[in-house]
Amino acid sequence: MFNKIFQELGLSLLTQKVFRELLSKGPTNARVLADRVGIPRPSIYDHLKILISNGLVTEKIQDGKKIFCLDDIRNIQDLLDSKIRALQIEKKAFEQSLPDLLKKTHSIEPQMKFYSGKEGVKQILNHILLNRNMDTMLFWPMSEMMRVLGPEYLEELNEKRVARNIYLRAIWPLDKKLDTKKYPYLSGDEDHLRDLRFAPKGTTWNMGYWIYEDRVAFLSSEREGFGFVVHSKDFADLMKIQFEQMWVVSK
Repeated sequence: MFNKIFQELGLSLLTQKVFRELLSKGPTNARVLADRVGIPRPSIYDHLKILISNGLVTEKIQDGKKIFCLDDIRNIQDLLDSKIRALQIEKKAFEQSLPDLLKKTHSIEPQMKFYSGKEGVKQILNHILLNRNMDTMLFWPMSEMMRVLGPEYLEELNEKRVARNIYLRAIWPLDKKLDTKKYPYLSGDEDHLRDLRFAPKGTTWNMGYWIYEDRVAFLSSEREGFGFVVHSKDFADLMKIQFEQMWVVSK
């Protein structure tokens, strides 16, 4: 339970081990604690100092000896709250500087980026989710993308997309559609911010693309396993025209 918490708080594995020894075996002195943890006695004080400064451990005098024991366990919650507040401050500062940072990085960003394998494809989609409040277009061989990404990832992807208010118009080929009763998060309705149509019978494809802002992300089939993103307004406008033509004839 404490692994992830202490990792976020920046406590080393040895410091965590000292804490767990006190948690499981109760108060003790530095010599016994050092033996249990398996480090020299002088070193144990470094870890105890960190734990004491974070309000996790306290010391007391018992029979003339210095004994170390856990402090109020609720202090962990205070530490987490402080960490969250600090991150919120940093997040706000970053958000304020983000427009300037985007201007500076826009000019040096490559117009085309390639990604390899399933994780590369997921990286493309995760990058799309960095955006907020936008309309997008999706030309999507749904059953093929299900094989590439899996149902759990696609469900999470759609939850995040809806939370970020990213609306999409999607076109699926008839021979690659999926049962939206089995996968309700793929439904074409307002709750899922999706307008769904099916391409004319006999029209099919294995590679998908997603148009967003002035970018187009291409995702290959499971067999080929790659993706790439083209960052070009002219290219995105061209793809939008082609999408609109297919949208008109799709039902």
